[in-house]
Amino acid sequence: MIELFLAVEEAIPADHPAAILAVPLGLLFMGGSVFMLLWSNYGAKKGAAIYGVAFFGFAFLIGVFWTLGGPGIPQGLGVTHLPGERPVDYQPQWYPFEAGSDRAAFFPTAGDLSGFSSVEAYVGLADATEEEIQSNPRFANLSGSAGAASQLMLGEFLPLDENNVAQIGVNRREQFERDAQRLRPANAAGRAQPFYTARGVGPVLLADDAVTGVRLATREFQAIATYVDADGVPIEPVPVGETSYWYAFYDQGAVWLPSALWTGAALLFFMFSLFSLDRMEMREKRQRSIEVTEPERVAVSIAQ
Repeated sequence: MIELFLAVEEAIPADHPAAILAVPLGLLFMGGSVFMLLWSNYGAKKGAAIYGVAFFGFAFLIGVFWTLGGPGIPQGLGVTHLPGERPVDYQPQWYPFEAGSDRAAFFPTAGDLSGFSSVEAYVGLADATEEEIQSNPRFANLSGSAGAASQLMLGEFLPLDENNVAQIGVNRREQFERDAQRLRPANAAGRAQPFYTARGVGPVLLADDAVTGVRLATREFQAIATYVDADGVPIEPVPVGETSYWYAFYDQGAVWLPSALWTGAALLFFMFSLFSLDRMEMREKRQRSIEVTEPERVAVSIAQ
């Protein structure tokens, strides 16, 4: 059964009409049957108002938990994105930038390495033992986050295409070629694929920007060229070009926003349905009151 579901998921893409209509049709069959039952007992208008109060009231309550979270319920477990957007658009993520770029102008701390510290020092474990550091959950979380920032910065420092060919300018490539030829190992028989790559130099450093308070990460990167020996085994890479520091800032994201929009819309529809139901109930009460107070017409016989 699991294989069948996986096969169907692979066969039907997300933009297929069947995938787009799956949720609306599910709501139609699930909610339509309840509405038909209410319609048969209360009429179309009153049945729709009753169903709207129940449905949107539940949607509002569950939206509150999705937006604010709760005991054992983190934020962002409900609606993750809006139509036409990706689920990751509201998730926390790093954005890399280079010193001297337009983005760097927003963060005065970028470029001043004296304000950065290691992950251990950033979480207050500079003098802790290795066991204390590894058992600290905040350090584990931040070290993984810093690793993700490093990968993004590395990809911007030396971007590679789908064929692992470095996407660099002519001047930079000429410098790499000169350094690669100058430092070529004596036992090199050819170039490895990919030939130009990059690696980090030293650990990732973290800091909170002095003006914005946004978390920043930085690391020094070095481009390398890799040769292979006569057996095709890669040799120790040689450094090419100059090292460079790259930076990244951490966007907290807004995982609560889609759920908050859901909650707000559900509240509006709930209030509208409740108002409509109240108006119908008051109208029915007035009609019953008029029928009770209206004097009964006594039948009078017609004189013969």
